[in-house]
Amino acid sequence: MIYYNARAIIVRQTADGEQVLVQRCFRTGVPKHFEFPGGCNEWGESIVDTLRREVMEEVGLTVTKINGIDRHSQADDVETFVPYSVYMGRQGWVFAADYGDLAGTRGKSVGVHFKCEAEGTPLEQGDKTVEIQWITPARLRVLLDTPGMFGDIDRGAAALYCAECGV
Repeated sequence: MIYYNARAIIVRQTADGEQVLVQRCFRTGVPKHFEFPGGCNEWGESIVDTLRREVMEEVGLTVTKINGIDRHSQADDVETFVPYSVYMGRQGWVFAADYGDLAGTRGKSVGVHFKCEAEGTPLEQGDKTVEIQWITPARLRVLLDTPGMFGDIDRGAAALYCAECGV
């Protein structure tokens, strides 16, 4: 079974420079690593709809601009788009007990990162997320360089973003 994830690298410009939004994973009731907002599609949902829904659920922001989406097309069940980056979890994972019929089965994940802009005020706590915050690319670099502080599925995209920002 393969699931796809839509993940958001949400950026904003401030008087002090560019910032990116991160959140802390809270899926097991204990804060874990930082990550970008995003998650799995629901059956029949487009990649763009997945991205917008996940951002709203996890951080409470409305996505207003998705870079690369101007080259998005959808024909029947096939979508074509230009993401910021793509990842694939090669080993897969075992679904936890709270996943109903899927509990105990193994799944694989393919995900796409989109660089976006969004409006609104971030939630204090979202859907399985806490510590939602705007940080500088330099602070993101520190999180990446600290073992266990940034999630594996977003690590490559975060490193690309930091390199793009010169940190």
